[in-house]
Amino acid sequence: MRVACWLFPMLMLLGGCQRVPDVPPAADGAVAEPPAAAPTRVADSTADGADALPLLAAVAADAPDPGAVVRTYAVHLLRREFDKADANWMIAPPPGRADDAALRGLREVRDLKINTDAPVPRDRQQPTHLIEVPVRIRVTTATTTLRYDGWYRLVPDPQRSAWLIQSANLQPVLG
Repeated sequence: MRVACWLFPMLMLLGGCQRVPDVPPAADGAVAEPPAAAPTRVADSTADGADALPLLAAVAADAPDPGAVVRTYAVHLLRREFDKADANWMIAPPPGRADDAALRGLREVRDLKINTDAPVPRDRQQPTHLIEVPVRIRVTTATTTLRYDGWYRLVPDPQRSAWLIQSANLQPVLG
C-alpha cells in the first residue's frame, strides 16, 4: 500500500513533464576566438502556444554569450591576470579555493582549447537566472596534455547587463 501511495504522485509528476527541444551546441573554438552570441530558446510551457521565452533573457540582449564569458575568463587565467579573471565571478573565490583551481594553477601553457556547449537552465524561474555552461578543456604544457570536463554556472549581474560565474566544477579526464 505504501508503494502505491509513492508511485502514483511520481507518475503524475513525470506525466506532466514536457521535453525541451534540442538546442544546437555552441561553436567549438579556441579561447581567443569567442563566437558571436546566438539566441537560445526553451519551449514555452503554456497551453496556448505563445512565443517561447529566450533562455538568456535575464540579461540585456547585447550581453556577451555565456560561453564567451567562460572563454574570456580562461584567457585572463592564462595571462595570470587574476584580478581581471576574478571580475568574471559574482563573488571571487578565495586564493587556492576556486572550484576550478586546476586551471588557476597552470604554468607554461602552450595551448588551451575550451569547447562549450549550449547553456542549460538550472532553475525554474522565467526567465532563468541560473544557467550551466558545459565545458571540455584541453591543455597542452611543455611536458603533458591535460583534459577536463565539467561546467560553469552563471547568474545575471545585479544590473542584468552580463552573466557572471557563480560556481564551477572541473574534473580531470583520465586516458
